[in-house]
Amino acid sequence: MDTIERLHADGFMTAIDVFGEAVSDPASVEQAVSDYVRVTRRLASVEPPVNVWVDLSNLGLDISRELCMQSVERILESFPDGSLLQIRAHDSTRTERILDVALDLAGRGAPVMPTLQARLRRSAEDARRLIAAQLPVLLVKGAPLEPPDVANQWGEETDVAFIALAHQLHAGGVQLALGTHDPVLREALLASLDNPPVEMLLGVRAQDGCDLLRRGRSVRIYVPFGRDWFRYWVRRLAEARGA
Repeated sequence: MDTIERLHADGFMTAIDVFGEAVSDPASVEQAVSDYVRVTRRLASVEPPVNVWVDLSNLGLDISRELCMQSVERILESFPDGSLLQIRAHDSTRTERILDVALDLAGRGAPVMPTLQARLRRSAEDARRLIAAQLPVLLVKGAPLEPPDVANQWGEETDVAFIALAHQLHAGGVQLALGTHDPVLREALLASLDNPPVEMLLGVRAQDGCDLLRRGRSVRIYVPFGRDWFRYWVRRLAEARGA
């Protein structure tokens, strides 16, 4: 909370996440839900509103869809006004289930924001589904290792897909945020789209975020916390290697 307050004082918006993923036992899911409820209650009076990130595999997705939905609904019961529930992307074996849950929640009126990965070859079709539902979308490159028939190669192929998806989502009228630290890619899209907000990771290219603020851009910083940090650290290494 101290970090969030400091970032808000500097002009940033923020999003908070409780570390954890690939949970396979209900007791761990219950602990994660309790942690999230504690977080959302603390955020009730924070301005500007803080978004809340969730990894659905931390909330029971790998156990059952029913448990996952129940977990998310419990979190939403104490959700702060004006915040979005940002739903993390994952490896391609979970993509369809994550999208299904996100669309279901949106249909029930939940303020959800799915994440779309430019690396996945299926993402253009997923974008059409998100446009049809008029959901806000965070567009990222994507970090999980995937077979070549499922995902684009790192580098130019993924960058081209990112640009195409950004324009597809923008043309579809959805609220789009750019989740990339690639300055060339980011600047190309900021110049061609209607000033989409940028989302960045805490501690990564921090000066870029300050420069964007000075130029009048909207920047949201992802602030994670908790004990189960190792998978997150490995993912950041993978993204750094592929950037």
